[in-house]
Amino acid sequence: MRTSIDDCPVCNYHNDCFANREGKCIALTDTYFKRGYCPFYKNENKLNAERKSDTKPKLKR
Repeated sequence: MRTSIDDCPVCNYHNDCFANREGKCIALTDTYFKRGYCPFYKNENKLNAERKSDTKPKLKR
């Protein structure tokens, strides 16, 4: 079942985060962090680069 954007928690840490949609976090259910910043932050470019590197075949040793 899909969660509505209205049900997602407000997140104002990073506007360029891959999970930020209309000021809400679509990846997490809670955006309260004791240290005051989101440890899961990634912008779109970093996320895409990680996805590309994960799709390369791994060498067997």
